[in-house]
Amino acid sequence: MLKRGEPAPDFAVGRDTLHVLLARGPVVVFFYPRAFTPTCTAEAAEFRDRYAELARTGASVVGVSADSQDRADAFRASLGLPFPLVGDPEGAILRAYRVRWPLVGWARRVTYVIGRDGRVQDANHSERAGKAHVSQACRQLKTEPPA
Repeated sequence: MLKRGEPAPDFAVGRDTLHVLLARGPVVVFFYPRAFTPTCTAEAAEFRDRYAELARTGASVVGVSADSQDRADAFRASLGLPFPLVGDPEGAILRAYRVRWPLVGWARRVTYVIGRDGRVQDANHSERAGKAHVSQACRQLKTEPPA
């Protein structure tokens, strides 16, 4: 896992890149193990439900998994997500962010808040508490009071 203060590696996000998004404001990048699984679905839906709150801070949201881009797109459409999901079946992004499970190749459930300077402001890892990642990102971006 990347630590606070480390630079966030760039990667493609549709027609843009992470660094292009960072020019507009902070970015919440959440890594999730597998589309259409219960915890991943709940986590992505929570990011959807609180997306406007995050967007008011100028933040973008991007989800990344080891799924194919087709599977990521289907997952996005099934939940009506207003933010992009990036499929990384080769695991290059997962390795760059140090979130890849060694044997299975899936992403660990990790959420990063990346500042406009391109550095990690916050990193949160919890395999079971997907919704808590959203609250932590909101606290980091100051959309809700500290816990």
